Amino acid sequence: AQPLQPKPVAGWISWRLIGPGLLVCLADTDAGCLIVAAQSGARWGYSLLMLQIILIPVLFLTQELTVRLGVHSGEGHTACIRRHFGAGWAWFACILLVFECICAMMSEMSGVAAVGEMFGFGRTSATITAAMIVATVVLCCNYRQIEVIGVTLGLFELVFVVTMFCFHPSPMEVFVGSLNFHSDAEYIKLVAANIGAVIMPWMIYFQQSAVVARHLTTPAQLAEERANTLVGSILTQLVMIGTLVTLAASPNKKDSDLDTVQDIAHAMSPVLGEQGARILVSLGFVGGSLCAAFVVSLAAAWAVCEAAQWDVAPSLHEGPTKAPHFYLCFLSVVGIGIAVLLTGINIVTLNVLVELLDGLLLPFAAGFLFFLATGDALPPDVRVCGWHKHLLAAVFTICTMLSVSTAIYGLVA
Repeated sequence: AQPLQPKPVAGWISWRLIGPGLLVCLADTDAGCLIVAAQSGARWGYSLLMLQIILIPVLFLTQELTVRLGVHSGEGHTACIRRHFGAGWAWFACILLVFECICAMMSEMSGVAAVGEMFGFGRTSATITAAMIVATVVLCCNYRQIEVIGVTLGLFELVFVVTMFCFHPSPMEVFVGSLNFHSDAEYIKLVAANIGAVIMPWMIYFQQSAVVARHLTTPAQLAEERANTLVGSILTQLVMIGTLVTLAASPNKKDSDLDTVQDIAHAMSPVLGEQGARILVSLGFVGGSLCAAFVVSLAAAWAVCEAAQWDVAPSLHEGPTKAPHFYLCFLSVVGIGIAVLLTGINIVTLNVLVELLDGLLLPFAAGFLFFLATGDALPPDVRVCGWHKHLLAAVFTICTMLSVSTAIYGLVA
């Protein structure tokens, strides 16, 4: 199938404003992130609100580099690593990423299963149904159509922005609360986890390959995708803010951890009603989880094919018969993730494992991204240099250190 092209007049908003940047940023706010935001608001009020705002430029600075590399190199992230650092490093990073994506897939499907259980569906049936939806969409649609479906699902996360206003928090109370800081060890860990997780390795790999899949090559398309990524960075942090403020303003939070979807719905029920809270929370969680499931599975498939120099970015336009390696990799990630999840793996253990893999992979993902963006992978006129280079080095170092330390803490705690 040929990639769909944006309409120049009719449908401008629905096509031009939907791109890899928006999709990958919405995927960043998946079920796990929503639970972290809910816990932040329930336990610490508005004190982590300012951090969510500060993280917007951090996320944008990182993902914008993948746009430059995708447009100017015409290669996905793993392909760039292979070309400039060799096949060994490409396979090393690829294997770590695949493990992370399989665990992330389990985490996303567990979020859907939790919503299904809340409405009386069996865990197995909810998980398999979600996996079939993801597989059917990818097998039957080209990249552009998958992108639109993924973004549409991800936008359901904005229900938490709506709920934030439903609780009518006092603006002055929110502002004053956002300036508070706590010395508690759990609070510090939560701060570190938020900062360390803002750059997810699979986001880097996905967006660069997706830019190539979209055939974005011109300066105008580069500028458009940068704007798309900025909008996505703002929206994903707005969802985090909405979730945090909603739970901080809830009279039913009891200043405790909210570990499940049911806990979050119950905390929101005083204002939205029990049924209304369940429906809105379900929309946000299912939408975010399915959106992220598309991204992590495709990121892994692209990475393997790029490392092996098989069919790569055009794969989603050619179909399973012409790109068998790509679709086999995709189905393997989904299938293995679902199979392991259905064995009854402990969800807390799973989340710790995902956090650990993020911490292990981020130094390599951020490091490769930095050296590619500041080296000869980019033409001199768009290569990162000067103050921008030093700023990125500082941001990546801080995020990497916090991500690794958070992973180690979660492993030994």
